[in-house]
Amino acid sequence: MRGCFTNLTSMPSRSAIFDFCNTRAQWLVWLCALGALTAPVSRKLSTDNESWLQWLVELAAHWQWAYAVVGAAASAPIVVMALMLRQSASWLPLPASMIAGSLIWQPATLPAAAAPTTANAQVLKVGTANLNLSTTDFTPLRHWLASADAPDVVFLQEFTELAQRALADDPALAARYPHRLTVPQPDPFGLAILSRYPLAGTQVLQPRTDHDTLRLRATMAWNGQPVHLSALHPMPPISSAFAQARDRALQDETQHLTQAGGLSVMAGDLNTTPWARGVWDAEQAQMRRAGLAVPTWPNAWGWLSVLPLDHVLASSAWQLVDAHTGPDLGSDHRPMVVRLVKW
Repeated sequence: MRGCFTNLTSMPSRSAIFDFCNTRAQWLVWLCALGALTAPVSRKLSTDNESWLQWLVELAAHWQWAYAVVGAAASAPIVVMALMLRQSASWLPLPASMIAGSLIWQPATLPAAAAPTTANAQVLKVGTANLNLSTTDFTPLRHWLASADAPDVVFLQEFTELAQRALADDPALAARYPHRLTVPQPDPFGLAILSRYPLAGTQVLQPRTDHDTLRLRATMAWNGQPVHLSALHPMPPISSAFAQARDRALQDETQHLTQAGGLSVMAGDLNTTPWARGVWDAEQAQMRRAGLAVPTWPNAWGWLSVLPLDHVLASSAWQLVDAHTGPDLGSDHRPMVVRLVKW
C-alpha cells in the first residue's frame, strides 16, 4: 500500500506536464515563424550580388501552408491546456501573428464580381492543368473537357505526343475545341492552348538559353474583343539560375501582356508561389491573380495539396466570378479553373 502512494506522489503534476509541452511547442512554433519570415526577406534580398542566398531563402518561403498547419497543430493543444489549467502562454501571440501575417501577405487578386444573373452573361472560363509527363491514360482529361465544367480556354503543360493523339482521336473534343495551338514535346515542357474561340497571332517562343523553356502566345477573339493569352511552364527552381530564368520569363510575359493592353490572361504551372518575387513583379505590371492561393501540388489522393504552383493571372480589366480546383486528372498537379467577366 505504501508503494502505491509512493508511485502516486512521484507522478508528474499537471503543471509539470504543461511546462514540458509548452517548452517544446515554443520551439516548434518559433521555428515555423522563422520559416514564415523567409517570404518577405527573400523578396528584399538582391538577385544580383546575393542570388544564391536569395534562392535558398525563397525555397523556404514557398512552404507557408506547411508553416501555418504545423504551427497551428503545435499551438492548439497549448491553448487548450492553458485554459483548462489556468496557465499562461503569453509567448504565443507574437509567433502566431508572424505566421498568419506572412501567409496572408500576398500580391493582389482580381476584384470579385457579382454572380452572373443570366445564362447569356459574358463569362470566360479559363482552366490550366499540368498533365504530368508520365501520364498515359487521358480518359479523365477527356471526360473533364467534355463535361459542363469544361473551360472555354484551357492551358495544358507537360503536353506530349501521346496527349495530343488522345485529344485528336476524340471527335467530340475536336468539335468543342476547334482552335488549338499545340507544341508537344518528349520532355516536361510541351505546351498547348485549346480554345472554343478563334485564335490569331499565334507565337511559339523557343528557349533562348539552357535555363529557359517553351512559351506560347496567342490572341483569342472572344465576344467581339481580343483577349491576349500567354502560356508558360518554367523550370522548377532547382538552382539559382533556374529560379532567375523563371522570374525573367514571368517578367517578359507580363510586360508583353501589359503592352498589349485590354484583356489578357497568363496561365500555367509557374513553379512558384504567391509569396515569391516573381508573382509580386507580375502584380507591379498590373497582372492580378485570379483567386486566392489554392494549393495544387502535390496531388495526394485527389484532394490534398500543399503548394499553390498552378496559377491564372489576368489583367486588371477583368473581375473574378469564382475560382476552384478541377477534377483529378491522374497527374501530380490539380487543375485550376476560374471564371472571369470584363470589368
